Amino acid sequence: MHSNPVFVVDGGNTHIKLGVISQGELASVHRCSSVHEMGTLLNPECTVVMANVGSPEMYSECQQLGCEIYSLDPLGKLPFANRYLTPESLGIDRLCNVAAAHALHPQQNVLVVDAGTCIKFDLINANGEYCGGSISPGIALRYRSLNDYTANLPLLSPAAWELLGLSTEKSLHSGVMGSVTGEITWRIEEYRRLYESLTVYLTGGDAHYFDMGQKNSIFVDENLTLKGIYALYLFQNP
Repeated sequence: MHSNPVFVVDGGNTHIKLGVISQGELASVHRCSSVHEMGTLLNPECTVVMANVGSPEMYSECQQLGCEIYSLDPLGKLPFANRYLTPESLGIDRLCNVAAAHALHPQQNVLVVDAGTCIKFDLINANGEYCGGSISPGIALRYRSLNDYTANLPLLSPAAWELLGLSTEKSLHSGVMGSVTGEITWRIEEYRRLYESLTVYLTGGDAHYFDMGQKNSIFVDENLTLKGIYALYLFQNP
């Protein structure tokens, strides 16, 4: 365990999450819109561990803050076997989610559902093998595509929905939110059919839209990726 605080950065497609690890625990989380905003929380003595799937300029921008930057590499050493056929194309955020799940539940079947810009499913089995998963458009992308590729449908933000939409807006909410809910529910059922004693984690910025917490072995942890960043960092820097 590292005695000094470690700052873990999840550079996503939509925003930046900065976590502060103190005494091996995630002490606080900050959402930042830019590296400049993140810089107000850091100092040159900081160790910053980064997992970036967003702007490719983010690493160099963080270097300008004067901090020691450790950028996680999906092709680097892992605490589990990676069965992905194209590891060079695998997002580091997905590996971090799996690393966190594996650290929390070694020798168990664990499925991670990350509801963010994209909805990602990733499974690690009881033998410590990462088995892949799936990627589909997230909530905001679905709303935006309906507006971008039609002439008259409005751009909406997520809202409560019901099965029968009695207006265009309510129909859009039913279609988008209902389809995501159905996709997540169905896929979890399919994984449970294939993998016994399956533990499921729901994470990501949109996780709060789904009422699945703490039931049927589904745990909601919006900061799972940050914990996985730290888990990989500890493994690669003991």
